[in-house]
Amino acid sequence: MAYELVWEPEGVLVRFTAQLPAREFISSARQMQGDSRFDEARYVINDLTGISAHTITEEALVELSALQYGAYASHPNCRIVFVTTDDELARLIKGVLTAPQMASYQVEVFATVEAARDWLDEQPQLHLMSNVMGFRIR
Repeated sequence: MAYELVWEPEGVLVRFTAQLPAREFISSARQMQGDSRFDEARYVINDLTGISAHTITEEALVELSALQYGAYASHPNCRIVFVTTDDELARLIKGVLTAPQMASYQVEVFATVEAARDWLDEQPQLHLMSNVMGFRIR
């Protein structure tokens, strides 16, 4: 497995290593969102700095966006952060996951985990209502 989920008091750190196939990238999101601890998570940090290669494509990010959109409907009070020094991957992530028709969670990209944590610490706590029970989020 090319990833490890590290549950923290307020969120989860997903550490990716070695060669990262797109299917494992998507699998990490499914596993994390299927865990009951995700319902209380304030953030997800996807640390991609340990990978040596990847097969993440626009199609894989569209699938991730669909997963996030579903999770957002029942748990909107989370932010998703990606950590990478790969400028092309960073542009692809931001381009797909923040596109108006694809957007759900607030998504940011940083070069280091420390910068991601600093940014998260500066963000106010979200208090959005889920639309699962008929409430509108947007």
